[in-house]
Amino acid sequence: MAIPNNTSPSQNEGDAQKKRQSLEAWLEANRFLLGIFLDAYCIVDAENRVVEFNEAFTELTGESYRKILKIGDFCTVLKTQLCPGECPAKQVFNQNKSVRIDEVHGETKSYQDLQMIVGGVPIQDAAGQAIGVLLTIRNVTAESELQKKYDERKKESIVDGLTQLYNKVYTEGALLRGVKNAFRQNEGTFSVVMCDIDHFKKVNDTYGHQAGDYVLSNVAKILKEEARDTDIVGRFGGEEFMAVLPNTDMEGALVFCERFRKRVQNTKLVHNDKHIPVTISMGTATLDKVKSEGLDPALCVKDLVNRADTALYFAKANGRNRCCQSETLSGSNTAEGDKAPLKKAS
Repeated sequence: MAIPNNTSPSQNEGDAQKKRQSLEAWLEANRFLLGIFLDAYCIVDAENRVVEFNEAFTELTGESYRKILKIGDFCTVLKTQLCPGECPAKQVFNQNKSVRIDEVHGETKSYQDLQMIVGGVPIQDAAGQAIGVLLTIRNVTAESELQKKYDERKKESIVDGLTQLYNKVYTEGALLRGVKNAFRQNEGTFSVVMCDIDHFKKVNDTYGHQAGDYVLSNVAKILKEEARDTDIVGRFGGEEFMAVLPNTDMEGALVFCERFRKRVQNTKLVHNDKHIPVTISMGTATLDKVKSEGLDPALCVKDLVNRADTALYFAKANGRNRCCQSETLSGSNTAEGDKAPLKKAS
């Protein structure tokens, strides 16, 4: 047996009118507070019509201010998988309590696949009755796109575009951090390797600059594959590369270099049907069980690079396609033999 509805249409209309007036009064009293919202928000009345919203909401929907007011119905303005049956605005209004829904998918003119976090709180009159709903919509899709753009720009700032290795600035910074870490370990062992493609100018002159870029990117790929996760490999400039090898002594540096050198030598590089023979020369320098007291990390970095460079030039001057270690040239396998110029300024 159906229960008769004793509320007359005029009473319903009167209640709705009172709620609209109360909501308008609330908006006038609290409009200045709504300016603090950075996320999109909208105010929905008892009839589920959008009556107030910010610019972020118009951007979210892709509709103009007038069009949103003309459409009116929240479920039509912002299509979600919850509407109409579980419309967030209706949930808040009917339950007269706050709700938060973390995984809401929808569709608007601006976003075909919109992911949102929707939160809603009831707007109440003096008697505690719901007269409207304040909904906030966090655009997770836009945040993900923004994070992706940030990650891409961050990568561009530290990665060389051609070789996809770290650039010189980042590699030098990693070398300094590695030396400081070796100092903290007090007896840390640390190596740096300078690598140079042999006769690279001849490659460009004979096969063209596109072939030169092809050779650079392939040698870089091999270098990256030979490096450990803890190693840092970067393009130091032109056809020159640097490998920063933490916890690596002279013997370990030589093993790394020989493995890399042989792979490059034995890799068949073919560009435009032409085989390009490629070899590399390398120089290494090692901080072996360094005693850091009194040493300046920045000066040690400069010393390491200079010594590795000297060893590299020695390798190139003595036949190329080989690795030379600076310690075999100087007769010393630690930085302590050159401690005087590496001391901190007093």
